[in-house]
Amino acid sequence: MKFRSYLSYEEVEDWIENYINTHKEISHAEIIGHSDEGRAIRAIHVTARDLPLDEKEVALIIIGRHGDELGTRVIGPALLEWLSLKEAEETRNRQHVIVVPVANPDGCVREVFGLPAYRLSGLETRSLLPLGERYIPDVVMDVHSVGKEKRGLNWGGLEAVIIDQNAHAGEDQFILREMAREMLHAAATAGYPFLLHTTEHYRNLRKKAAAISECAFNNHVNGALYAMCHALDFGMEVNHFVLTPSDTAQSGLAVIRSMLERGNRTAPWEHYPGYPNRILSGDFLAWIGPRGRNASQRRTSRKEIWSKRAFFETPFTPYRAMLDDHHVRVTVRYSGDEEITSGITMSVRIRGRPRIKDITLNDEKADYYAKCDECSTYVFVDLETVAKDDVLELVARF
Repeated sequence: MKFRSYLSYEEVEDWIENYINTHKEISHAEIIGHSDEGRAIRAIHVTARDLPLDEKEVALIIIGRHGDELGTRVIGPALLEWLSLKEAEETRNRQHVIVVPVANPDGCVREVFGLPAYRLSGLETRSLLPLGERYIPDVVMDVHSVGKEKRGLNWGGLEAVIIDQNAHAGEDQFILREMAREMLHAAATAGYPFLLHTTEHYRNLRKKAAAISECAFNNHVNGALYAMCHALDFGMEVNHFVLTPSDTAQSGLAVIRSMLERGNRTAPWEHYPGYPNRILSGDFLAWIGPRGRNASQRRTSRKEIWSKRAFFETPFTPYRAMLDDHHVRVTVRYSGDEEITSGITMSVRIRGRPRIKDITLNDEKADYYAKCDECSTYVFVDLETVAKDDVLELVARF
């Protein structure tokens, strides 16, 4: 898709209206709130509407939170256009993609940053966070743009994928970096050099305010969605200074496409396809994850477990022990006042591909399912509920 210039707010809105009218079989618009000046904030939902939503992953792409970031204005149309093409059919079949093309309409109209740099705004609290509550995204991408006017923060013409240092549970940092590596490779293959960047640079943002004004990337929405439901969250900075509008759109699209295509695959340690956001406590050897027959149930379970994660006793949650060469035990202790009504999945990884003789849970035989990667076997046991002060001991014999 070619752009001769960066679009105005009115041009973006007109483009979206035409898109919805032209692609009714795969898309619809939802008003998720209004700006302080009364402008509607729209989320565009794109998916194969003849396939059940319960079976699909949810990806949320937030664009245009800062109104002076001109490059963001071409990312939304470019992404929506790609989502309508044949090559995006697998993504439409497997995922429910939600795109917010202009998250800050008033800032876009006035071409100003338009939001506080140090906290969530009321605008975001009443529009983007309720959207996250309703749909429980599996992954989030927050799209930004830098230019010459931002006091040199255009990284010499480069662009960046940003990961959140707040995401530290389970194997989050490894998973985020592996996904970011794929995004950087996809962008490089398309001809666009990206940095891998973290928000650590902005930890003391107030002290740096004199140097960078209110123009630095901030991750307040991402942080809130991570805390809410353990969504994998990324930021991105495209560059509207050195790139043409069309190149800006294509660079951002290369990164987002890579992220979305990751959601169509199955991670080596996961039984179900989708985004690898299900290690809620533990590591690649033993962990607690969500339970459910479909993607929707697993999202609900993930959110509940995540909200009660502090009640799984530390420092080892779960604790994995090798009893001998042919027995491994995993122990989970839960001390919450409320039961986990959606249940959990306990998972353990065993070296090689041994024949599993049996799995017991608290000394009783348990149903299980398993899968293998190149060097190991993963065993999964679903528990319907977890009660207060439960101590769960899973033993695998092989």
